[in-house]
Amino acid sequence: MEKQNQLTQSQSNQQIIKSLTSNGLGAFSYGIFQYGISFMLLHATHSPLSFGMNIAVGPLISLLTFIPIGNFVDTHNHKRIIFWGYVLRMIGFLALALALPFFHGGSLLIPVAIFIAIDSILVNLRNTAYSASIRQLVRMSDVAKLTSLTTAVASASRILSPVLGITLYALISVEGLIALEIAATVVAMLIMMSLHFYEVKVEKQERVSQRQQFKQTLQYVKKRPFIRDSIVAEIVVNFFYTAVVTGSPFIIVNQLGLPNSVVIWTETGYSIGYLTGSLITSRLRQQNHFGIKIMSTMILVGISLVGLGFLFTVTKNQMIVSVIGMLLSLLMELSFAIFDLAIEIRLQSTVEHNILGRVSSTLYTVGYAIMPFGTLVYTWLYDMFPRGSFIMMISGLILIIYTVLSISQFVRNIKKDDLYVEEHADQIN
Repeated sequence: MEKQNQLTQSQSNQQIIKSLTSNGLGAFSYGIFQYGISFMLLHATHSPLSFGMNIAVGPLISLLTFIPIGNFVDTHNHKRIIFWGYVLRMIGFLALALALPFFHGGSLLIPVAIFIAIDSILVNLRNTAYSASIRQLVRMSDVAKLTSLTTAVASASRILSPVLGITLYALISVEGLIALEIAATVVAMLIMMSLHFYEVKVEKQERVSQRQQFKQTLQYVKKRPFIRDSIVAEIVVNFFYTAVVTGSPFIIVNQLGLPNSVVIWTETGYSIGYLTGSLITSRLRQQNHFGIKIMSTMILVGISLVGLGFLFTVTKNQMIVSVIGMLLSLLMELSFAIFDLAIEIRLQSTVEHNILGRVSSTLYTVGYAIMPFGTLVYTWLYDMFPRGSFIMMISGLILIIYTVLSISQFVRNIKKDDLYVEEHADQIN
């Protein structure tokens, strides 16, 4: 019997509470820091890249490092990896604080980009080790519970992060935010290290080369065109999603001349929307009508894009932009969450277990790898054209047109995939 199954329910619940507290504190404090430093860059550089830095650098680093990070986590002690991930991040924050005074204006992008690149590696390493450790932390019956609550806590932490980020940035500056982040990281680390990582017996599996695994994944996707369609849909939606993430703060502050508080309202809408979309999806007992969910949410994302662009074109009224902008942002992120989770649930319920990890990893990596490219494209567009709202509207229209043209093929491949699932039910279940 695996040792974590000997945990009492009370002990398992205590582990869950500690884990959620540590992860929630870490996500909340980093969100505050991220918004603070983004506003610093926006005012110093007047570039839309300020709010697109994490989107540009993070996914690119993930694409370059997800294979070696996975191998490292599988061959080393998870608790030690998590501990050193925390320690090295604190050193990185301290180095950033020492470096910032030596850079001014556009050159501030240099130390921040270097920090985000290194920090992305450490965060990916720590998060991968944590995900691989969930079975070591709680009872087997609580694994799904801990996984879902960890995602919910991270989403919830985004709601207050924009407000406190800009508020504290104005009060204590970026250096103060860095000190706050280091303190929060210390507390989060101490809580995480107080968890007991129980040993889990894992059967040794035959090692297969990365090249052979990738080849098997491509062959599997070829048998199920729906997965290919889902990957393409993720790429398209994530590309146009960067139009908002990169452009919305830039348009509001630099082109409309509105205060930072307006950006907070739209950012809060994103946070509430994703949390709401996640909760709606989790409450659905029957995960049916997959094609309708995907196509309708893609169209809603496009409508939200057009709506935001139109809003920024017709008015500069602070109250109108704040309220309507928040509602449109909420609708966009709610749709994006349902779209994202619908694909994830479909994969988890219909892909054979022995290849599920590779298929999910391929979907996530390829889908989010487009975001650095999208950020660079939209950064250039917003810098080149003075009416960024038109760019946003055109992007939304293109997404809607693409979705409408793709409906027949997508529905046809879903029907084929339903037959595949029926024929391979014994292998999937």
